[in-house]
Amino acid sequence: MQTLSPAAIPLQTRIGQARSWADLELLCEHIDAAYQRGELDMSSADELSALVAATALKVPEQPSIPAEALLGREPEINTRQAA
Repeated sequence: MQTLSPAAIPLQTRIGQARSWADLELLCEHIDAAYQRGELDMSSADELSALVAATALKVPEQPSIPAEALLGREPEINTRQAA
């Protein structure tokens, strides 16, 4: 692993803190934008992208509300009668 550029360090830290695929997707967009602006060289962008891919293997792919919780819920009905 090579030494990352100073601009890559905050992104590397945020990749380590990612808890969802949405977090990782946003970080990929940030990596690309930093590369397009010239803040990252190709090597740093590639290394960060590889780190995102490795992190994605550890991040569960599940919705924030499990399907079981949604299926087991009864619809809420307003039981108050108009006076």
